[in-house]
Amino acid sequence: MPIHFTIDHAAKLVKARAEGIVTLKDIEAFSDAVVAQDALTYRKLFDARDAAGTYGDDDVMVLAARASAYAMLAKRGRLAVVPRRNAVPDLAQRYINLGKFDGNAQIFATPEEALAWLESPDPET
Repeated sequence: MPIHFTIDHAAKLVKARAEGIVTLKDIEAFSDAVVAQDALTYRKLFDARDAAGTYGDDDVMVLAARASAYAMLAKRGRLAVVPRRNAVPDLAQRYINLGKFDGNAQIFATPEEALAWLESPDPET
């Protein structure tokens, strides 16, 4: 699987790194693993700097619909996305907008910036 991740239950943090070619099925499998391991409410860092997606607009709609459905299961933790290097983050932004993250997701240029935001106090708590 081109998405490698760790789930730290003590820190309530998921760190994922995507590398190489990533498909819709890969992202679905990652999302399912997060839910299956009761980490939906955890903060998530998704680092895709070294990945290339093979999905288009329809796939983004499928993923966003899935994200919206997850929102009905539990309050999702913050999501920080680091898009592919030199890429326009439009797919990531569309996913965030359509997935109804309600300000709980942001796009960052580096994993360090993303992690700093994830570790900052959540204004809703």
